[in-house]
Amino acid sequence: MVDAPDSKSGEGNFVRVRVSPALPQINKKMKNLTSVFSLFSTGITIVTNGTNKKKFFGCTVNSFSSLSLNPPQFLFCLGNENLNLKTFKLNSPLNVNFLAKSQLKLSNKFAGSLENRWKDTKYNISRNKVPYFPESLGLIEAKVEKKIKSGDHTIIICLITNFMKLNIKKPLIYFKSKYHSI
Repeated sequence: MVDAPDSKSGEGNFVRVRVSPALPQINKKMKNLTSVFSLFSTGITIVTNGTNKKKFFGCTVNSFSSLSLNPPQFLFCLGNENLNLKTFKLNSPLNVNFLAKSQLKLSNKFAGSLENRWKDTKYNISRNKVPYFPESLGLIEAKVEKKIKSGDHTIIICLITNFMKLNIKKPLIYFKSKYHSI
């Protein structure tokens, strides 16, 4: 038996509730929530923005998800501590690069120090005047439609303005906090 909020009263009262033995027990080896999240395989992207070389920004993101086909939308999340979060202004252009296995070093570079991300990095400029990586699997051009702060992250919802397949290669995958491919 445990104390639980009484949803009927709505006043913060507690009632005694029997806990079902059928509920899964927390595995002691799973020390924290991130170790459980790491069990979900994700693709790896680099999101880029900035239309002026001095203001280019890019970061490795695996919290990407398609959202809607009509209108065409996707979302991704950035930590609220990310100093470049403010560069994703409403209606500002951005690109999402779907990374290939061969771009593992690029993924690490854009997950690391801000200082040298663009140094010696091969990129092109897309129609929306934002950099993209031509060796990627695919590219989505978009503009920021909405930002929603939730917990320690901000959800960025984007409207797709253009997209293209670039290369047929093996994808870069993230699983159990390590890179993989299929």
